[in-house]
Amino acid sequence: MYDLILKRLEKNSKPVDVIVVGLGFMGFGFVSAARTIPGLKIPLVISRRPGDAKKLLETKGFKVQLEDNPVKIRDKAKLGFICVSDNLDLIKTYENEIVVEMTGTVAYGTDVALRVLGAKKHLVTMNPELEVTVGTELKKIADKNHLVITDVYGDQPGSLSRLINNAKMMGFRPRVVGNMKRYLDKHATQAQMKPWADDKGLAVRQTVSFTDGTKQAIEMNLVANYFGLSLIKPGMLGVPITDIREVLSAFADQTIPEEGVVDYAIGKTLFPGVFVIAEHMDPHQQKYLRYLNMGDGPRYVLFDAYHLTHLEVPTTIAQVALFKQEVINNGLHPKTKTVALAKRNLKTGDKLDGIGGDTVYGSIYAVSECDDCLPVGLTSGAVVRHAISQDQPIQFSDVKLPVNAATKLLGLV
Repeated sequence: MYDLILKRLEKNSKPVDVIVVGLGFMGFGFVSAARTIPGLKIPLVISRRPGDAKKLLETKGFKVQLEDNPVKIRDKAKLGFICVSDNLDLIKTYENEIVVEMTGTVAYGTDVALRVLGAKKHLVTMNPELEVTVGTELKKIADKNHLVITDVYGDQPGSLSRLINNAKMMGFRPRVVGNMKRYLDKHATQAQMKPWADDKGLAVRQTVSFTDGTKQAIEMNLVANYFGLSLIKPGMLGVPITDIREVLSAFADQTIPEEGVVDYAIGKTLFPGVFVIAEHMDPHQQKYLRYLNMGDGPRYVLFDAYHLTHLEVPTTIAQVALFKQEVINNGLHPKTKTVALAKRNLKTGDKLDGIGGDTVYGSIYAVSECDDCLPVGLTSGAVVRHAISQDQPIQFSDVKLPVNAATKLLGLV
């Protein structure tokens, strides 16, 4: 498949033009990596801080210009420049087919997504927070207009999509689909995580969302909704292990519904990867799998020990550009949601600070069990109406929601 994609890109008479929105840690990583991919070009980066974006790109050796004129942007691209702007209207006025949204936000990301689909362009997003919050509504719009909306290879949901589909192509039946986590502190704060974030060059909000489990819940939420998977329990089971093959025994006594479940394994020695526990019931294949050192069956562990984040985004773009094929999205009939829980005791008038903040964390629930619960992606700027105890799921009625693109799209304000 990869050789087919590369050959098609190399043979294209003109490169695939991509607008990138967002130039954070992952955004810059992708823009930098894209220079090595034949048939792929980034003429325009849209950022809410265009001056900072220009400075960053220039310090990294790029030729950059601040520009809002679509014709001049195209001319500059021919000379090897990347143009930078904060003008979201360029999503519509600059002629191309694909926009890559990498903002890591929900409200602003929703505004971007609606503009992309409104311009009749395909939306590639490295933003599962956006997908699980408003992705189903966005997919309805995309489907109506025969457009692709997809999250990317490289993030855990995309990596799991690839692993699941590969397993099915080999005749396996996925039973438990999960990722690997090294550390979890659901009450982690920004002050606590700032030294670690600074050392790794990450935003502290991003780091907190990893540490408190919100990011993991969101990612598995997206996988569950795309593949129609369920949960063993609210929040997932989360089995402690030291070696990934131990998940077989860790989940052996669990009742797994027919459709399979999402979950995770935790251990300080684990890879930052993904796994699938799958069955192969053909007795002839069990003999071959034993020969291939996969164990006695009928359940086996398939895993990828890594996911290479931004480096895998070009594959997603090429798949959309060449085959109009998604990797993963939130689907039209979501079964799960990432619910907001109070990170500390909250009082009347407190303003919630959203994903990666100090007031809430996210946990995955079945929609049927918590339909009135507030999605964590809508918490930024919400005001608490009355006291809420630590670790209590927050209901829609517990808060006053802000007016923004996401709450408007969902008809909540």
